[in-house]
Amino acid sequence: MRRRWKKDRTDDQELMQAAATEDGDLELIPVETLPGRRRKEKKDLTAAQKKKRRKRILAGAAAALFVLFLISRMFAPAALPAVIVREAQTGTVEQNVDASGAVKAEQTKVYFSPLTAKVAECRVQEGDAVAAGDVLVVYDEADLQTRRKEASLQNDEAYYNYQNAVSKSNEDAAEYSRSSHDVEILEQQVETWKGEVRALKQYLTDMGCFLREAQNDGHVNLAEEYQAKIDQANNDLAVKQEELADFESDLAEQKSIKSSTESSMLTASGRKQAEATKELAALKAQEVTAAADDVSGGLTAEFGGIVTSVKAVDGGTIESGGELLTVESTEDVCVSVSLNKSDLEKVKEGQTAAVTVVGKEYEGTVTRISRSATKNDKGAAVISSEIHIDNPDEDLYLGVEAKVVIHGERAENVVTVPIESVNIGKDGSFVYVVNEQGAVEKRMVETGISSAELTEIRQGLEPGEKVVLSVGSGLTEGALVTPVEG
Repeated sequence: MRRRWKKDRTDDQELMQAAATEDGDLELIPVETLPGRRRKEKKDLTAAQKKKRRKRILAGAAAALFVLFLISRMFAPAALPAVIVREAQTGTVEQNVDASGAVKAEQTKVYFSPLTAKVAECRVQEGDAVAAGDVLVVYDEADLQTRRKEASLQNDEAYYNYQNAVSKSNEDAAEYSRSSHDVEILEQQVETWKGEVRALKQYLTDMGCFLREAQNDGHVNLAEEYQAKIDQANNDLAVKQEELADFESDLAEQKSIKSSTESSMLTASGRKQAEATKELAALKAQEVTAAADDVSGGLTAEFGGIVTSVKAVDGGTIESGGELLTVESTEDVCVSVSLNKSDLEKVKEGQTAAVTVVGKEYEGTVTRISRSATKNDKGAAVISSEIHIDNPDEDLYLGVEAKVVIHGERAENVVTVPIESVNIGKDGSFVYVVNEQGAVEKRMVETGISSAELTEIRQGLEPGEKVVLSVGSGLTEGALVTPVEG
């Protein structure tokens, strides 16, 4: 059977039609030469006709597509709900804790003046970086020499005061011993003379009685004898009373000497106190001299760090023990971070950490975890901890923010699943998997450690099994689903 087709050409071209030859090949022949056919002249369509023609074509195509859709719905199987799944894999899980805090010095040195002296020059300002051995403060050398001389003179003064005190104490001790002996003798003499005075007074009393009796009896001679004895006794009494007064005066004087020398003598504790005062002055002089020698070339930094406070002023006099400046170490630094309750289960002292400061990463170690919680700005309980920076350098800035990743437990070559696929029920942890039949299956699992993205599965799953990332409402165990890798 012959196949024919027409092809439009331009006005100056003839209409041609394909016809099969006896050999089965196609050839083009003019339509007008075909029997029973005659050439028709082509007519141009107007714009309205072309628009109408396009609408008919589009309407036909839409109708054909709708019919095809109805046919496919009639013969296609029912669509299954799609779930996002991920295959369980063998990998590594690291239980990291992310935190942030500020860089601070672990060692702070407040420099105090070792002696009272005048500052010639303070060579640092707040915020300056210093290295170990850098000169921080320079003292006035002439004033240092004056301080040395003052200390030496004070030492000499204390020494000679001690010597004088000891010498006087020795003299007082000798005088005390002598006066004590004299007092003892004088007391005996006074008592003896008092006895003799009393005896003379009694004798005079008796003689007076005898005199009156002789006078009454008219014994003139006897009366004269008694009177002579009375006169002699009165003379003796006057002499004894005068001598007694001298003894009592001498006794009072020696008692006074004994008392004064006793009070001024150095006791055992007083002598030790005097010795301590002398030795203290010597030690002070030695300290001042040593301090002046130490700072003669300037007060230097003990370690590298940042100057955070300056109190010394050029030309000012700093008293001994007065604050000069403060240096915070950049050689021993840490990051102070706050941990919440859940972090404490993962963080232990001695764990390593990665510390990022101003885009540069450093190695760190957890060195301190406080045992006392505090409240943050939101009222939540937090635990302060410190991450020591193991490899500090000159690029560190105290007080700037640092990001910290604390490396916790690590499990290698274990079965892992996305953390969001693990659910927790009253019977424990479980996941949903899509089995080989395409059905949802609930699987109880034993979990291990977790990272921010993965959870270790110790029992219950094998690598390659498809775990459902999330189960929507209405999807039950046993339901057939279409797994879609997510």
